[in-house]
Amino acid sequence: MTWVGTAELAARVCCALVVVGCAHGGSRAPESEAAPNPLRVPVDGYDFRANPKLLQRIRSDPHGYFRFINRTFSQAVCDRFDDLVRVLPSVNLHGDAHLEQYAVTRESRGLTDFDDSTTGPAVIDLMRLGVSIALAAEMEGWGAYSDRFFDRFLDGYRASLEDPQFEAPVPTLVASLRKNFEEDPRDFFDWVDSVIVPVDVERMAELQDALEPYIARMVALDDNEANDPAYFRIEKAGLLNLGIGSALDEKYLLQVRGPTDAPSDDVVLELKEVRDLRGVTCLEGTQKIDPFRILVGQSRIAYTPYRFIGYIRHQGRTFWIHSWVMNYRELDLPEMVRRPELLEEILFDIGVQLGRGHPYQIAAPLDAELRRELRSFVDGNHDRLHYEINEMTAQLRKAWTTFVEQSRELAESTRQEEMNR
Repeated sequence: MTWVGTAELAARVCCALVVVGCAHGGSRAPESEAAPNPLRVPVDGYDFRANPKLLQRIRSDPHGYFRFINRTFSQAVCDRFDDLVRVLPSVNLHGDAHLEQYAVTRESRGLTDFDDSTTGPAVIDLMRLGVSIALAAEMEGWGAYSDRFFDRFLDGYRASLEDPQFEAPVPTLVASLRKNFEEDPRDFFDWVDSVIVPVDVERMAELQDALEPYIARMVALDDNEANDPAYFRIEKAGLLNLGIGSALDEKYLLQVRGPTDAPSDDVVLELKEVRDLRGVTCLEGTQKIDPFRILVGQSRIAYTPYRFIGYIRHQGRTFWIHSWVMNYRELDLPEMVRRPELLEEILFDIGVQLGRGHPYQIAAPLDAELRRELRSFVDGNHDRLHYEINEMTAQLRKAWTTFVEQSRELAESTRQEEMNR
């Protein structure tokens, strides 16, 4: 990345903030009803017949559609904040920060799934999370709390910008979920079997060969329990079709031997094709398929980085790798969160995570300067962020409604096909 002097950068940002205040009065002029909706995607642009469950999930509610169009959404943010993204410093981006990315394990918690992690302006993550909050709050009947929810997230974000060692209290929901975690390898591996489509022996052998450079790197690590190549011998392998935003990406689950031949201590690795982020103009490093944008992003943003993280090249494609854990729960608002106060705790926690991760190691030795710039951006654009979140949320709902209408015939035909199988 290219850095200008801190004084020049501060002057540019201050100038941009002044321009925003004069031109928009803290917000943007209302858009014409006739203007094309930048969050609308064509139904015929995707092969939904190969994954009818994905189509059903997208049609089920606006948040499902929101999850599916991340790259389109990110470009819309670039365009809306064009006056600022040209002068804002780059940070470590999660790239797809939304509520259902918040996960709890026995060892950690926080935003996970770093497929879209890269570097770019912080407003990408802030707007992504803000619209997710607005959509989810409305679906739960908490629309009146939407602004308060986002401000609570910003409270956490500011707290760790002020003090990078700041630690958020463990949310009540996290503690509650962990009390019910059980260590039952049989149930875990049975569930893994239920979500994959097994591959044939030939494909499994190809995957084993592709893993060899990755295995050599893992075995060579000093802080890794896997010091024997046999640890990564594939016992089972299958294609994985879970997810919404990643549902059309090629993904595999590999059940590997682990420390002994006993099936109970096998390890599950996920291989996910590195996503092409070309076309999002305010992101950096999107001109090539680079697994390191993901590996570096998760190492800087995750509270606890993944185990066995790496990458492989296979049949002309690049896949990043990490292990799964036995106890893992993603945030499900209707099922888990009964009171707004519980969600506020989680949002504060996410704010702390991103406030710590955004500037972490990316501007050294000027980390403190970068944190000040991010704080200045958030404070100086507080009202505009709220306004833009509301605008994009309204656009998102309209785009989803159009998608539902245009996909009705396809949804019915794929439903019939499923019934006739």
